[in-house]
Amino acid sequence: MEKEALPSGVPEPPPRRRPSSISMRARLRTALWTLSLAAVCYLAIDQNWRYYLYDRWTGTSRGRGFSVHSVEDMWEAITPSTELKWQDCYEEFTPPGESPFQCARLTVPLDYNADTKINSLHDHDEDNQVHLALVLRPAKNGSTKSSKAPMLVNPGGPGGSGTTLALLDAQAMQTIFGHDQPIIGFDPRGVGYTTPSSDCWSAPPPSGCVGPDGAECPENPDTGLLHRLEWMKQNGAYGFINSTDVSLKFLEAGHRAVNKLCTARDQRHGGKSILRHASTAHVARDMLSIVDAWDRWVDGTTVSTREESEKSGLIYWGFSYGTYLGIKFASMFPDRVGRLMLDGVVDAEYYESPVWTESLLDTDKILDLFFEFCADASFPGQCALHRDGDTPSSVRKRYEKVMNRLQYGEPIMFTHPTYFYPVVLQAEMFRTLVFSMLYSPKAMFPALAVLLDNLYEERYEAFLGYFGDMVQLCGNLSPTLGQYFNDAQRAVMCSDKSAPVNQTSQEIWSAFEKMSANSQFADIWMSLMMQCSGWDLFEKDPLLKPHQDAVKWSENVAQINTSFPILFLSNTLDPVTPLKAAVKMATRFNGAGLLEQKSAGHCTVSSASRCTAKVLKAYINEGKVPPPPKFTSPKNGVISDQNLMKGEWMTCEADEKIGRSLVKVDSLLGMDTSSVEENDDLVKMEEDDRKVLEAILKIQQDLRHSRTWEFTKRPMV
Repeated sequence: MEKEALPSGVPEPPPRRRPSSISMRARLRTALWTLSLAAVCYLAIDQNWRYYLYDRWTGTSRGRGFSVHSVEDMWEAITPSTELKWQDCYEEFTPPGESPFQCARLTVPLDYNADTKINSLHDHDEDNQVHLALVLRPAKNGSTKSSKAPMLVNPGGPGGSGTTLALLDAQAMQTIFGHDQPIIGFDPRGVGYTTPSSDCWSAPPPSGCVGPDGAECPENPDTGLLHRLEWMKQNGAYGFINSTDVSLKFLEAGHRAVNKLCTARDQRHGGKSILRHASTAHVARDMLSIVDAWDRWVDGTTVSTREESEKSGLIYWGFSYGTYLGIKFASMFPDRVGRLMLDGVVDAEYYESPVWTESLLDTDKILDLFFEFCADASFPGQCALHRDGDTPSSVRKRYEKVMNRLQYGEPIMFTHPTYFYPVVLQAEMFRTLVFSMLYSPKAMFPALAVLLDNLYEERYEAFLGYFGDMVQLCGNLSPTLGQYFNDAQRAVMCSDKSAPVNQTSQEIWSAFEKMSANSQFADIWMSLMMQCSGWDLFEKDPLLKPHQDAVKWSENVAQINTSFPILFLSNTLDPVTPLKAAVKMATRFNGAGLLEQKSAGHCTVSSASRCTAKVLKAYINEGKVPPPPKFTSPKNGVISDQNLMKGEWMTCEADEKIGRSLVKVDSLLGMDTSSVEENDDLVKMEEDDRKVLEAILKIQQDLRHSRTWEFTKRPMV
C-alpha cells in the first residue's frame, strides 16, 4: 500500500513512533471523520458501508461504481409472501463459480396477539403486516433446498442487519460449520430492508392533502430525516450526562421529547405502528415463523403437516444483543431450541431493568491492558505512546494528562487550511473513540496509541487529515437511504423494559454514580440508557409484556428446560457484556454449556481461536455441549449473584493476543485476509485449521466494522 500523503504543511510524526506494519493514519482518519460528521452526513456513511460490502466480496474497489438504488429497487421488486419464495439476488456479491444468494420477503403479523392469522393475510391487511427481509446462503449440495435446518444469524444491536452479516460472512460461517449448513440472515422488524421501518420522525402530510388516487398523501420521511439531523446536532451540544450542570436535565428532556414524537406517530397509525410492536418478544416469534416457513418450503406445502416433535428447532448464532434475542426465544419456545450459540452475553435481568448499570464491570480492565501493552518493550514499533523505561503506571499518567488537557485545558482549535472550516478537538469525541476501540483491543490498540501520542506531543496539525470535506462526504446520496437511520434500537430496547422508565433526575444520577464506581466510561454508556425515559409504546396484550417473563431471571426460580442445551460464550474481559453475565445466564437454563475464551474484547470472535471454533463446530454438527458451570457447595442449590465468578467451566486459549495479531489491518474499515502473517505457528498449521482461522478473522473484522459504523450514531452492544 502506498504511503498516504498528509495535507500540505503537516509534519510527519517521528519515525520511531510509527508502527511499521499497520497504517494507523487511515484508521484514525476514518474514525474521527466519521464521528465528527456523523450527525450531518450519516447517509453517506451508510452508502460507504454498501461500497465496503461490495468490495469485501469482490476483492476490488468497484463498489464506487455500484448503485445503491439497484439494491433497494431489488428488494421492492420482491413480492412479500406468507411462504418462502426465494429468488436469486446480489449476483454482484457472489464469488465466481458460486451459487448466488437467495432473497425472500416473509410476511408475518404485525401483532401476533391480534385476531389476524398468518395464513389469512392478504393485500388489504397491509397495515397489520411486517415483511421480513431474508438472505439465504444455500448449502453446497447441488440443490437450493436442504433438509438441514438453516442457521439464523444476528450481529447485535438492537438494530443490526442480519442480511448484511449473511452477505459478508455466510461463506466464512460455512467454512467453520460445513458447507452443508444453510445460513439465513434476516433484518429484524423495523431494521434495514424489513418493512415497515422504525421511524419516529417521518413528517405527517399537510392537513387535507389528497393524492391523485384520492387517498391521503403519504408521510414525508425526507423531511423527517432533515429534522432528525438538526435535532441531533442541537441536542448533542449538551455533551454527556456530566459535561455541565444542566446536561442531565436537558439530555433527559430531549429523550422524553423524542419518545413523545414516537407516540404521536403511533397515534397517527391508530396504535398499529411498528414502534409499538418491535420488542424482542415479537422478533423471537418472527424467528419461529421463519423456521416454520422453512419446514413448509422443504415439504412443499403451505400448511404444516409435521407433528410437533418433527418440527425443526432453531439453529442460531447471535452476538451481543443477539444473545438476548436467543435467550428470549429459548424462554418463550423452549421446545423449539435446536442449537443456540450466544456469544457476548447480555444479562437479561439487568437489560430489562430501567438502567443497565452492570454492563461496564470489566471495561476499565481492558483499558488497563492498553497501559500494559504500551509499557511492554517486547512489542517494538506497535505502541507509538511507548517511552524508554515505561511502566503501566507511567503510560496511564500520560493518558490521563491527555484527557485532562482536552477536558479542562484551553480549547484546542484551528481553521482547516484546505477545507476552511473551524475545528475544535473535544474531549467527548476522543473519549467516545477510546471506548469504541475497547471492543477490539487486539486490532485497535496500536491505533489508539498513535492517537494519544499525537495529542500528548501536541501535534494537533496531524489531525487535519482526519477531518474531511463535508461536500465530498455527502455527495451522490441515495434518497431512500434514510430508512437505515431509524429508531429501531430505541423501539426495541425500550419495549423490552420490565416497566415504563420514568425515573427522576436524581434517580438517573444515582445510577450514573453507581456505574461510575466501575468505569470511567459510565457517562458515555448512560447516553444509551437514558433514551427510554418516557417511552410508553408497550404492547396492549399482556402476554407480550416483558415483565411477565422477568421473574425467570432471578436466582431463586427453577431453571428453564430446553429441548437442547444452549451454548454460552464469553471473553474473559468484555467491555459491555461481562463474563459474569454469561455465567449467570448459563445457570438459568438446564444443562446449558459455558465456554470462556481467554482474551479481551467484545464477543469471542474479537480474537481468533481454533479451540473455540472446534467447540462451536462440534456443538452444531455433533451435539457436543461443554459442561455447565460447576460451583462448590451452592446454598440450597442456588448460586447467588455474589458467587457467580467462583465456579469452574470450560476455557479456550486464543490464537491471537494483544500485540500479536495474526493479520495486518490496513484501516478501520477493513482488512485483507490475504495479509495473514507467515509466523511459525501459521506455517505449521494444517490447511483446514488455517482456513477456519481465516474465516474467523473475516467475521471478526466485518463485525468490528459494523460496530464502528453503528457507534457513530450511539453506543451499541
